[in-house]
Amino acid sequence: MIENEENELTLIYHSDKSEDKKMLAFVEASDRFKTKNLNLKRQILTEMQLAEIADKMALPIVELVDESYMDRTPLQNLLQCRMMDPGDILTLLTQNPMLLATPIVIVGHKAYKYKSAFEIIKQFSH
Repeated sequence: MIENEENELTLIYHSDKSEDKKMLAFVEASDRFKTKNLNLKRQILTEMQLAEIADKMALPIVELVDESYMDRTPLQNLLQCRMMDPGDILTLLTQNPMLLATPIVIVGHKAYKYKSAFEIIKQFSH
């Protein structure tokens, strides 16, 4: 489980993705939260952790898939992925961490996925 206090932020990112590296730079520069970082290139999330993250985002498991990296799987497209059992999608994501739609930010008991660092700047600059 990935647990945070209300003033803690956990960034889940993959260091091979350029937007994720930008998000890491922003999070490390921020003094608003106590931060923890989880680099998927070095650490693997379990299926249970991924399911928990989807739950914290109130999203179906398939929404955790980054379709821009679908070419790294035997699947042809996101439509094929959407027809898979959620358990199979979790297995796919644990075996292919580049497929996880990152960056993901967990603040307190909620999780958010972002397409760019600019989105988090807008959300947390208030």
